[in-house]
Amino acid sequence: MRFWGRFLWMAALLAAVPAARAQEMPQTLDQEYARMAVKVPGFGGLYLDEQGTTHVYLQDLSRAGDMQGLGDRVVFQQGDYNFGDLYAWKDLVRPQLAQPGAVYLDIDEQRNRLVFGVERASIDRFNEGLQSFLRGTRVPPAAVLVEVADPIEPVEFLTDKIRPVPAGVQISRPLGGGDFSICTLGTNALRGFVKGFITASHCTATRSVVDGTHFSQSTPDGSSQIGVETVDPPFLTGGSCPPGRVCRFSDAAFAAYDSAALSAGGKIAFPFLWGVSVGTLLVDPAEPRMSVTNALLSDPSVGSLVFKVGRTTGGTLGPLVQTCSDSNVSLTNITMLCQNRVFSGVIPGDSGSPVFLHKFGSKTATLAGILWGRSSELLYIYSPWQSVFAELGGPIPTAP
Repeated sequence: MRFWGRFLWMAALLAAVPAARAQEMPQTLDQEYARMAVKVPGFGGLYLDEQGTTHVYLQDLSRAGDMQGLGDRVVFQQGDYNFGDLYAWKDLVRPQLAQPGAVYLDIDEQRNRLVFGVERASIDRFNEGLQSFLRGTRVPPAAVLVEVADPIEPVEFLTDKIRPVPAGVQISRPLGGGDFSICTLGTNALRGFVKGFITASHCTATRSVVDGTHFSQSTPDGSSQIGVETVDPPFLTGGSCPPGRVCRFSDAAFAAYDSAALSAGGKIAFPFLWGVSVGTLLVDPAEPRMSVTNALLSDPSVGSLVFKVGRTTGGTLGPLVQTCSDSNVSLTNITMLCQNRVFSGVIPGDSGSPVFLHKFGSKTATLAGILWGRSSELLYIYSPWQSVFAELGGPIPTAP
């Protein structure tokens, strides 16, 4: 039903219709209009135009006085069909929604007709089937319109369960007692002949230890587990590592998918809107994925615009402000060697996010690294891809 019709009914006509008893389910707007057509024979529906004027269809315009409480600006129009009939006919023609290409069936209050929305490629065949069907019913063919409609797709968020699994979406591991830890999937990758994904090492149960952490997407339950940690290099000491500390060049771990079919390959979920501090978790319904077409084996220049997609702040972008910065991890004896810093939004849960270069207007990404930390809500730290690549044994993020 149309947006304005629902609000108008709530505001103007609800008082004229007996309220449903508390123990009953509320009536739909179609049902309410059909009931009004019993009270006022020939009532064909109503709608509100952009100027706020109420338009009412009546088969018998002399009954305009029976319509009360509709406000100061009301226009009565000649209707062809009683809403009660339209409501009954909708039930009769509903089986046609099973035809290929059918998108929706509506009683259109603005046109006093039934309307089928159908995908463009199927509209001719749908029309033929509909006309044949109507000949076996009491529904007047003139009461049913067919128009082109785009297919309806579910709204997708970075925190949803998504299959096959792209990068940039929520993953989790169980903590026990029903609790779980949340991170972001950084990139799908092929390591050797194994399809898997990369996230931050600290998102596993034990950092820099292969302990077989099981990951789910998006939250742990029997049907959401996607993979198990198989590669998580140990810390190093000595050499470039400061005395008394343990070091790595990347906060990254590789997990093998339970099934190769779970992987979306070199795809990143593409957010609907981007921001510096926070973007949206809503995935662009028109073009929901971007493709990883390359990966950097050297750092971008300071000042380069870099992007990330995380399950908490969504799609954010900002300038690279430091490269190859040796970074101590707060409250630990860990030093991360040669890390990069970006002025852009990050909140817990974004750990593991893919960091990449991207040109506006394109749907491609060049992988730059894996996000793992922050020193403020507008300064995040990531491990460069060349370090991830070296420590994890050459994973290929562009593999299908």
